[in-house]
Amino acid sequence: MRSMQKKLALILTLLAFVGVILSTWILTAFDRYHFWEYVQQNKQLRNERIANVLAQAYERDQGWSEETGVDVGAYCAREGVHIRLLDNDLKMLWQVSPEAAASPSTSPPAAPDWPSVNSASDLIRIVSQDKVVGYAEVLAVDPAVYSVLDYHYWRAMTQGVVTAIVPVVLLALAISWYLSRRITQPLIHMTNLAQEMRQGRTDVRVKPEGNDELAQLAHSLNHLAEELQKQDKLRKNLTADVAHELRTPLTTLKSHLEAFMDGVWELKPERLQDAHEEVERLIGLVASLESLTQAESDSLALNWQTEDLVDVTRSAVQLMEAPFLHKGVSLHLQFTGSVPAKIDRDKWKQIMLNLLENALKHTDAGGSVTVKVERETTRLGIVTVSDTGRGIEADHLPYIFERFYRADPSRNRATGGAGIGLAIVKKLVEAHGGTIHAASQSGTGTEFAIRIPITDETVNLRDD
Repeated sequence: MRSMQKKLALILTLLAFVGVILSTWILTAFDRYHFWEYVQQNKQLRNERIANVLAQAYERDQGWSEETGVDVGAYCAREGVHIRLLDNDLKMLWQVSPEAAASPSTSPPAAPDWPSVNSASDLIRIVSQDKVVGYAEVLAVDPAVYSVLDYHYWRAMTQGVVTAIVPVVLLALAISWYLSRRITQPLIHMTNLAQEMRQGRTDVRVKPEGNDELAQLAHSLNHLAEELQKQDKLRKNLTADVAHELRTPLTTLKSHLEAFMDGVWELKPERLQDAHEEVERLIGLVASLESLTQAESDSLALNWQTEDLVDVTRSAVQLMEAPFLHKGVSLHLQFTGSVPAKIDRDKWKQIMLNLLENALKHTDAGGSVTVKVERETTRLGIVTVSDTGRGIEADHLPYIFERFYRADPSRNRATGGAGIGLAIVKKLVEAHGGTIHAASQSGTGTEFAIRIPITDETVNLRDD
């Protein structure tokens, strides 16, 4: 994870560096453009000053004289340029340079005296009393193309850019390392949590900060830890519950057999009946386990048919009427019309029978159980089984669909079965593409709601 922090910091630093370089290039390009405009304006003003000096000298001397060269030479020294003085016919009269003022000459100087490489010249008209009296050819030679003021101006701009870049780079580095640490620190904590969970500690948690994706990941990891903790608890309870479910009938059988062997009991039908019931109890437990295994298997095969949920549910209700009547619990079926769905008729009846048996076990005489079948939406049907029994405490409600789970820690057979029926129900409902939800309050009863996709196909009702 430290490596990830370094990589992230390096990436952010490179991005910041690229951004600074790009910004510097753009700023430099703008500076060069504005500096070029500044130089051009200065050149224009310089040429105007040179033309004015020469015009004043011409008017003062009433023509070109040796004094004119002195004025021009002094000006050239200040401006740092070469100047040729030409008459109206563009014949050279004077030639001066910054190094030394030229003496009057009637013939052009030698070629080496006049720079011709990397030069840029301007031909300026000299006007006196609205009359062109000559021309001045002004030439600046690289590296003396710019004046001293121009160089100072450019140096100031360059220093300004560099001065601005250095703190920006340092700030970008600091922000990059801070952000990399800020982003990776929660990941480091979550990695440590995952490693502790890997070692079997499921009681550790991460403290989420903010509402971003990392906080959502932290919430998800905490939820995973909670689920693992619950599953670990259920796994431990499962071993104890299976041992209890097997121990009771086996202990009973052992005691019966020992009594027969020791001559304490005589072989009588009622004694054998007790032993037979315990064997049947073991067979039922094994059968329930086989049903659960089959329901959880990926190879579970369903005989899909378009059936009316009302018709199949009514068939299951009719099968349970006798035990309900025997216990004194009323059973009601309510529906508002046909609810066609693609289901396995036998598996659906198994779902309803398990729910009805569960409701009957937990509803005292004089209570009632109501089964309701209806359309919830155009694509979804809902089947509810509600009772007026003892209800389920909120602490036990999230676990009732777990195998071998029972709210009664004593696992008394008079108050419930082995804790497999609801687990089978959930798996079969999910195999039908549906969901099951339980709502209950202790002392007020329980309601199981099954939501299942329905179809618009018509079905023919049939008797089982």
